[in-house]
Amino acid sequence: MSDSRCDFTVARKSRRCRLRPLSGSRYCGEHVVLLPAGNGESSHDRITCPLDSTHTCSSALLEKHLKKCNAKKKEAQEFFIKDINSGTPSLSSGSCLPGKIQLKNVSDERLWEIIRKVDEIYSGHVALPEKYAGLHRAFITELEKLTGCAVAEKHLLQKAALLSLAESWGLLTGDSCFVEFGAGRGRLSYWLARILAKEDCRFLLVDKAASRHKFENKVKNDLAKFPEIQRLQIDIRHLYLGNVKLLQDHSKKLIGLCKHLCGEATDFALRCIMETTGQPRNADSNDLLSIHGVLMATCCHHRCHWDSFVGRPLLEEWGVARQDFDLLTAMAGWATCAARAPQAGAHQEYPEALSNPGAVNRYLCMGLSVERRAEVGRRCKLLLDSARARYLSARRLTSRLVYFITPDVTPENVAIVATVPDVVAQMRMSSATFQLSDTPKEENLCSERQLELDS
Repeated sequence: MSDSRCDFTVARKSRRCRLRPLSGSRYCGEHVVLLPAGNGESSHDRITCPLDSTHTCSSALLEKHLKKCNAKKKEAQEFFIKDINSGTPSLSSGSCLPGKIQLKNVSDERLWEIIRKVDEIYSGHVALPEKYAGLHRAFITELEKLTGCAVAEKHLLQKAALLSLAESWGLLTGDSCFVEFGAGRGRLSYWLARILAKEDCRFLLVDKAASRHKFENKVKNDLAKFPEIQRLQIDIRHLYLGNVKLLQDHSKKLIGLCKHLCGEATDFALRCIMETTGQPRNADSNDLLSIHGVLMATCCHHRCHWDSFVGRPLLEEWGVARQDFDLLTAMAGWATCAARAPQAGAHQEYPEALSNPGAVNRYLCMGLSVERRAEVGRRCKLLLDSARARYLSARRLTSRLVYFITPDVTPENVAIVATVPDVVAQMRMSSATFQLSDTPKEENLCSERQLELDS
């Protein structure tokens, strides 16, 4: 019996594609276009869609396809403005510039030069994040259920810590509109909706990918009175918030949130919430939505880019050029990779030996131990996040960096938190003032020890 499946191997799933092959071919319509010319396959007329590279179409029916392609429909939406949040290319940028510089392509002298520059900037301009210890009480029951489920428990602990931090900074208030960037299935907004069930709040979930089993549907099932929730499937770099009807109808407090938005997507989100909240140009009012605060847990700094980075003006003041930035972001990966636990059979002191023995030998010869590289990577991350926080401070928000949870839960444990000065003043004046170096208030928060199950 002949095999009726496509012969293409999906590398990340370690299995063959399950679609049916085209007539006269061993491959399906999606994968036949990936094959090199002259591979013995019969000719086909499928090409990559010029509007969206994630799918293909028939070249003979291209004109018809372009009229109905879903990508075309997305661009026609009023809140879609191409590259509105991508940033301004630097004067030195251009099509002739090469890609990002890699560490393996620079000399040892150059690598030491950028390490010394990072150390100098870190010592003179970067303050250590404040430590925060607290989990929101709404998560106690669910965390007890997840005891023993290490991965699920760690993800929920991070959400509990972030929302506890948000509450301490006065960001969990009624009559607010929350924008969750990189929402995925929307779990963070789900817990927000549960916590603020009795408040008049709205939620906007933004993600460029489609998701199944969305948690906003669970909100409707779990809450008798559920808030207004809208999901936008759009790349944050193209999102103009001022043209989103949900926000136009809600002219009060606007709060931006995200949990581990990867690399430059954090810069897109910061620019989106700080610079695109004006009403549409043809509107009667030019009022801005009231930005109440921002809380963003950052990650994947090695995927940041010079042109889109919101803190670029500050980096330039610190003497960081594009070429320095490429190396700085590459070294940021050392914070998590250099200190990663060794795999089975790897040298206990140098866990990179299995994956890249040449690089490890180079670092050993340079006198860069695993611990030293991890520290350099951590400093690179804090340097970048400090520049992002200063971007918010320059826009009249009080901002700072916070360790929102311990590194054993996640090594990406730094969050940028910012709010309007009035809220900070109220926090300091009220009896419920929370100092980030102190223990959270008992009635609102619970410590990790309180959440441990009795043996």
